[in-house]
Amino acid sequence: MKKFIFIMIGIVALSCNNSKKSDADNKAVAVKKELRPFFDSDEIDHYYLNFSEEDFMKIMMKEKNTPKELEFVDLFVHTFPDTIPKENFEKILLNYNYKKSNLSLKQQKEIENVFSEKDSLQDTFAACAAEYRDIFIFKKKKETVGIVKMCFKCGRVQFVGNKIDTEGFGLGTELDKLQKIVRPENYSILIRHH
Repeated sequence: MKKFIFIMIGIVALSCNNSKKSDADNKAVAVKKELRPFFDSDEIDHYYLNFSEEDFMKIMMKEKNTPKELEFVDLFVHTFPDTIPKENFEKILLNYNYKKSNLSLKQQKEIENVFSEKDSLQDTFAACAAEYRDIFIFKKKKETVGIVKMCFKCGRVQFVGNKIDTEGFGLGTELDKLQKIVRPENYSILIRHH
């Protein structure tokens, strides 16, 4: 009789697990239909900094940095800005020799699609220090509504101004898509450095 009870409990437990899995599958399908962009924007600008590691090390090895160098380090490897700046952020980028890309409307749409909710989540994390050479600025009616700083080398991403959870962003496929969009001429070179 005890064996019969254990078998019945096992069958009931398995059927409960299968129904939960089925519910989870249904929710995943429902979420897939409602993938929203991270930012409510009508324009995306991309800035890129061509800056060697040697030049960066020269700044880092100095005994005393100037205020401008300290701000640059904050921008290039740390979390500046951590909120949407009151001043013109693009002016700051240009001040540090970031160059603005000429993105077509199609490229902007492709970038928006990458920076949107996903069904899958990133499960690997960066093991190197970030070098934020690529910065995306999301605008709505010419006002900055979001900023994304990206290091393609190690996969680190910093989001500012997003209203949607970006926790799982950073899959290799997402980063590859972005590289192909914003730096197609360097894409094959970048792949070899991974």
